[in-house]
Amino acid sequence: MSRSTSGRSRSRSLVVFLICIAAADDAYGDLRARLHASGFTSPVGFVQDPTDRTVQFVIEQQGRVRVVQNGVLLPTSFLDVQNAVAFGGERGLLGLAFAPDYATSGRFFVNFTNTAGDTVVARFVRSGNPLVADPSSRFDLRWGGAGGPAFIAQPFANHNGGDLVFGPDGFLYIGLGDGGSGNDPGNRAQTPSEWLGKMLRIDVNVPDANPSGYQVPSTNPFLSGGPVGTRPEIWSFGLRNPWRYSFDDPAHGGTGALIIADVGQNNWEEVDYEPPNRGGRNYGWRYREGAHDNVTSIPPAFQPLVDPVHEYDHNTGVAIMGGFVYRGHALGPAYHGRYFFADLSGRVWSIAFTIDQAGEAHASNLIEHTAALGGSQLGTITSFGVDADGELYIVSYGTGKIFKVLGPGLTGDFDGDAIADLAVFRASTGAWHVLKSSTNHTTSQSFSWGLSTDTAVPGDYDGDGTIDPAIYRPSTGLWAVLKSSTNYTTSFTVSWGLNTDVPVPGDYDGDGRTDPAVFRPSTGSWFVLQSSANYTTSLGVSWGLSTDMPLPADYDGDGKVDPAIYRPSTGLWAVLKSSTNYATSLTVPWGLSTDVAVPGDYDGDGKVDPAVYRPSTGSWYLLQSSTNYTTSVGASWGLSTDVPTPGDYDGDRRTDPAIFRPSTGLWAILKSSTNYTSSIVVSWGLITDTPINRRP
Repeated sequence: MSRSTSGRSRSRSLVVFLICIAAADDAYGDLRARLHASGFTSPVGFVQDPTDRTVQFVIEQQGRVRVVQNGVLLPTSFLDVQNAVAFGGERGLLGLAFAPDYATSGRFFVNFTNTAGDTVVARFVRSGNPLVADPSSRFDLRWGGAGGPAFIAQPFANHNGGDLVFGPDGFLYIGLGDGGSGNDPGNRAQTPSEWLGKMLRIDVNVPDANPSGYQVPSTNPFLSGGPVGTRPEIWSFGLRNPWRYSFDDPAHGGTGALIIADVGQNNWEEVDYEPPNRGGRNYGWRYREGAHDNVTSIPPAFQPLVDPVHEYDHNTGVAIMGGFVYRGHALGPAYHGRYFFADLSGRVWSIAFTIDQAGEAHASNLIEHTAALGGSQLGTITSFGVDADGELYIVSYGTGKIFKVLGPGLTGDFDGDAIADLAVFRASTGAWHVLKSSTNHTTSQSFSWGLSTDTAVPGDYDGDGTIDPAIYRPSTGLWAVLKSSTNYTTSFTVSWGLNTDVPVPGDYDGDGRTDPAVFRPSTGSWFVLQSSANYTTSLGVSWGLSTDMPLPADYDGDGKVDPAIYRPSTGLWAVLKSSTNYATSLTVPWGLSTDVAVPGDYDGDGKVDPAVYRPSTGSWYLLQSSTNYTTSVGASWGLSTDVPTPGDYDGDRRTDPAIFRPSTGLWAILKSSTNYTSSIVVSWGLITDTPINRRP
């Protein structure tokens, strides 16, 4: 097997012509939410274990940190401080952060409201069991020096803040609310001697014997100037209740900026943007709420006041829940650099940031994702989280669930970057060979999974947004799936089908996971084993003739796969629509008896288009659903002996015409992202291999 990336210009042996070109209407593909874990009580945070990518921790407000491993909630808590916590309203266990050197030091920090109603930031270390903390290691940081209190006094029960985040600089950032009540009656957010209403920055990388548990970084902005009497721990002024904030993670290609979601009073919720290492700012509360004058009877501690980059009023929501700048892969490149946030009421949005020459951000292109993510299933949202790959999760307080945010799902995406990989199944050895798009086709991955008589049926069976190697064994009707969600260390099997059935896997029930399914030519019947019911229920429909070719896909754009057939004898496409509960259908004539059906979303409208490849001429004919099947696109790409392998290889959410040439192991992809003016040519595979994205 060989690989080459030198042929990215148009191959001389493959000549392109265009009948017409239609650009995608929207680069932002539909998102979806999949349940990651459930069974929590009042969850308010989701934090990745920095030492084990399979483990995340969920903060429960009443005082426990729960462990999720491979999507399963473990019975034993990582930490239980319920006896030390005042729980209720805006009080409780509110924040968790692992030290940058956690792998060696075992240190982590929590933020909670003690039984007296004051804020405690406490240090712990893990025990010999990495999934259990050592409760005896607790040390409460002492504020203002060795003789200072081991808490920050809170005059009221609300506006505790509570988040803890380590910045790219290695320092701990502590967001504190203004002390509560309404409109900050003590003007604490503008009082230099108060920690409340501020963002603090401290260095906790000190010996255990340090009596305070921290020291003040020498670069903190008010050590050498600013208002008289300013506490040295203060990083910025003028915050009302910075419940959740995050850094645009440089480890995943981010800028290092700090983005703060500050909960408003009666009128405005706001997003504040702070370029890297730009402390010393005043975000204006209480003098201003959002970008609007509020209580102006006392001047602010200093000016200028920094307005939010985004705000919304209380006709839109009630309390902002900060999220993250997305730097993962599963949602696709269009979402890179967009900031996701939510409202307590259950709405979710993202915005784009444009950074000017001064490093300041300007927000634009607000998109709401609530309906796409399931609407009411999200319940009351209290937080977001990210995993080791920068993928996004939503914390649902009322339902006690954690949801993972996924892209629309792509055929052939084994590495989770929302781009199809070059992959082959080698029946002679039962091996899968995947050339990864995430490394620009410079690295590969292989799996042994299957027998020479098995049929490759890859799909996202475990719902983690990446493709799992899977096989169907006709002799026994066995389905065997190697799970990518456990790094290919576990598998599952189900029996479904007869030896004369045709496997037609797909997400028929819309739960974000591929369902085992078969088409029975003898009766024209479809039998779907539903993953949403843990394979305990099935769906059966009659659709097709014995000579039809089954081509299931989401033709109606409802997020569920439709039973569909192509009838070569007449060139007929017939789709049974899941969006109408299989009560209506769609039929269109498109193709000749010698054509190969190659359905795909070529126009990027979220619906699969009828399309054919004509081997005799190497031509592709694509009928566009975006124009209600009134226009088409044609391209010449391939030879009569090539195998068509359409997929989204360039990550623009449109299917690309592509072929695999068995005689040479050549893959040739015509890129829709360049309006079919450039291509990718790579060698990957042997003459006897089956390309994963092949069309029958």
